[in-house]
Amino acid sequence: MPVRPLATFEWQVLRTVKRSPTPPTGKQLRLVPSRRTKDGTFLDDLVNEGLLQVVGVDDLPAGAPEPDKRRPVQFRTRYALTAKGEHAAEYGEYTYELKGPEGAGTAGRAEQARPKAAKGRRTRQRRGG
Repeated sequence: MPVRPLATFEWQVLRTVKRSPTPPTGKQLRLVPSRRTKDGTFLDDLVNEGLLQVVGVDDLPAGAPEPDKRRPVQFRTRYALTAKGEHAAEYGEYTYELKGPEGAGTAGRAEQARPKAAKGRRTRQRRGG
């Protein structure tokens, strides 16, 4: 299986989870307030890669202010490392499986092997003047 290196930010997030005595919330894992971390999808990406797992979701307090109510649910979710995530937090890389094309049977391979038809020369259309 191929090995994929982690970006520095992702590695820092995984190290933070590893050092934490209790599963941290997504808000605690937003180490850098940037555009990429604004909506919490970076946490979804780590879960989809199999590096983090969702442990639970904290409830909103009864008198929560309006900004807290508008925050994405990823920031109230608690995360823990998977076995693959622990390895990635320690070494900065992890193994992953290559995903084949849809219909990965023999038909999918046959379609890939066929040469594509040559496209005709495209000409630029002139504007009427």
